[in-house]
Amino acid sequence: MENESKKTVNNRLFVSKRLIFYETIGPRVQSVINESIILNYLKENSPISRAKISRDLNISAPTVSKIVDNLIKNNFVVETEKAKSSGGKRPTKLIFNKDIGFVLGIDLCKKRMIIAETDFEVNIINKYKGFKIIHTDVDILDKIVREINSFLKKYDIDLRSSYKDKSFTAISVAVPGNVDQNTGKIISAPLFKNWLDLNLRDYFEDRFGIPVYVENIVNLSAIGENNFSEGKKFSDLVFLEISNGIGAGIIIDNSLLRGSLSSAGEIGFTVTRPENLHFKYKIKGNLEKEISIENIERKAMEDIKKGEKTKITDFARENLTEVDFSLICRAAKYGDEYAKSVINKIVDDISIVIINLTLILNPQIIVIGGQICSAPYINDLIVKPIKNIVKNIIPFSVPGIRLSKLGEDAAVLGASFMAVDSVMASRFPYKIR
Repeated sequence: MENESKKTVNNRLFVSKRLIFYETIGPRVQSVINESIILNYLKENSPISRAKISRDLNISAPTVSKIVDNLIKNNFVVETEKAKSSGGKRPTKLIFNKDIGFVLGIDLCKKRMIIAETDFEVNIINKYKGFKIIHTDVDILDKIVREINSFLKKYDIDLRSSYKDKSFTAISVAVPGNVDQNTGKIISAPLFKNWLDLNLRDYFEDRFGIPVYVENIVNLSAIGENNFSEGKKFSDLVFLEISNGIGAGIIIDNSLLRGSLSSAGEIGFTVTRPENLHFKYKIKGNLEKEISIENIERKAMEDIKKGEKTKITDFARENLTEVDFSLICRAAKYGDEYAKSVINKIVDDISIVIINLTLILNPQIIVIGGQICSAPYINDLIVKPIKNIVKNIIPFSVPGIRLSKLGEDAAVLGASFMAVDSVMASRFPYKIR
């Protein structure tokens, strides 16, 4: 009997849960919840009427009307044209006020710094490319600040005061490194060695006096794809960045997967062959050394200098400084054996990465982006062969594999979206998923 009693107690340990209430759901909290849900639903489904919000969310019409009136008063919602009606009073349509604020999305990972101003629907208002980024430049932070100030002056933007009736402003920065989201510190940034442990968020907030968000560029590009392009219809996706580095941004259930040390997706350090197990990390990982655009171009120039016969030199008009990845792709398309061998190796290496990502994460779609997308014939030379390899290796349904359509805007759009989402969440923290 005693043993049976102990068994019962032990079993209960696995079925009972302790709930800790920091705040009960009283009228004030319920009001915040309703307001948040209504505003976020309206934002995602504009234009929409009060009656439809009430029906869709199963919230009483008087409650919806009261909350919407308050949102209009505070400039979050705008009334627009009357909707068509088969009879009776025509309902007024409501839209989210995209001009309630603006954000600056900043990309520090391209050859030149990119700054974009967007509204709160993440439409790009102004954009320009700044100075050429040299990662070894010790004064690069000061140059970034000067470039942002030049952008603000050029478009007559004052971040510290109410700008054209806009109530919210923020800056979001895409960096080639990992960021501790709790502190804002750079955890690792191989290209910016002096940035390790630098609190980049505090650095920019001190200089511009508004909220600043800092995140890894590949993560932000994944967010951009998830909300504005190929991944918009999917909740589970991987964005595979192939530029002067290689990395993966991972979205699971429409949420960014960062990992315990914000290092999820650092596939540049993947080892694809046993002989590379003794590779010692320096600036780039083993896989990055193999298939980064920069290293592919460098190796091609070295092989040509050693006497490799290839149409690449014809396309470059014998000028080796003109040899780039685009010329390699052109030569491969025209049947050049050396160029084809370079492309085939890239296909093999990327296929291994995509197979492993698929087996571990089982995403719905993998979007290939970065500098690789700007090369000619990339779909025929690389994407189609990868699809065939992956389909033959994996014994179940494989994810869609597509090229990004956002181009160089993926990171600034993702950065702007993260800033808007964070600013809105601080005011309206609840939404239906």
